[in-house]
Amino acid sequence: MIRPSLLWITTVLLAALLGLCVVRPDAWLAPGHVSPGHAALANDCFACHAPMRGAAEARCVGCHGLADIGVRTVAGQPLQARAGHVPFHQQLARPGCMACHGGHSGAQGAIRVRFEHGLLASAVRTQCAGCHVAPTDRLHGTLASSCGECHATTAWKPANFAHERFFVLDANHRAECATCHAGANFSSYTCTGCHEHSPDRIAAEHAEEGIRATADCVRCHRSTSGHAEGGGDD
Repeated sequence: MIRPSLLWITTVLLAALLGLCVVRPDAWLAPGHVSPGHAALANDCFACHAPMRGAAEARCVGCHGLADIGVRTVAGQPLQARAGHVPFHQQLARPGCMACHGGHSGAQGAIRVRFEHGLLASAVRTQCAGCHVAPTDRLHGTLASSCGECHATTAWKPANFAHERFFVLDANHRAECATCHAGANFSSYTCTGCHEHSPDRIAAEHAEEGIRATADCVRCHRSTSGHAEGGGDD
């Protein structure tokens, strides 16, 4: 038989625990620190969470108006726009805060931000510069084409272009892209940007070898060996 005193003590302890869960649920249930931007709400769980239902996106937009995200602060102050910046939240195909954002640091100690380009409306997915700083390496600095010609939104690497499939860029061909691809038009190329060949001279020299030359040099010459590696028109 349980002693009345033991039952009373157990009841008081359970009541205290229940009271702490209601008054300070963050101390018992929070998975980690809140994001720095939400520091003022660290002890106000119900500012974001609906009782017994978890975080509610309707409460997010109570402070973060969808039309203002990336444009104004929650206090209504205009944000300084970065050159080329596209406020993409307004272009989400399926608006939903929890699809990308988590408000707590969790076990890994970092605020979770998960983003997939598929969440964006199709018209915005190609506006890479709105979110990404353009690469400034030697190759990308010479390109004027769109990122999508080589890269996919699923991952930056691997790129889907391998120049060696068309022409080997060996030690003798470390030229800028524009030297061969005039006007950053990568659907065409020219070898005469460096080589002092005229179409007539090329045709004459190939005719001596019984070869009918074409303007498509890499059809036969795919490296700097000087020999024909492909098949031309005999």
